Amino acid sequence: MIKYHGYKILHYKIMKHRIKFKNFWIWFIDQCKRKRVFINFFVTRNAWGAFSINSHINQHTNKEKVMYPTIASAQKAAEKMGKKHNTHFSVYKCLFCDGYHIGKNRDNKTEYDKITAKDEIQNS
Repeated sequence: MIKYHGYKILHYKIMKHRIKFKNFWIWFIDQCKRKRVFINFFVTRNAWGAFSINSHINQHTNKEKVMYPTIASAQKAAEKMGKKHNTHFSVYKCLFCDGYHIGKNRDNKTEYDKITAKDEIQNS
């Protein structure tokens, strides 16, 4: 296990996980079908987050996120988590693996998420 911080961990994550072209194509088509495609790319820029390694790896644990084999299974899990946490979870095609993940963008973070993020910044 690598115990370095900053560049070394980022370099390790990127070298271990590479974007797959077939997944990029599926992701791009899915993004273009959305009603807010222009807003997601050029106003909020939320769509660009898919290129971050953190769309595949949990930032808090540095472990891979739960992979759902189909979009239907991911949507079902997102609905359950949304009811449990009282917030919206999005489903997205992962560029790094052959599955789907669920997550929240910066527009639908809860107060708990914002407090946790501030605590992490202060403790680092």
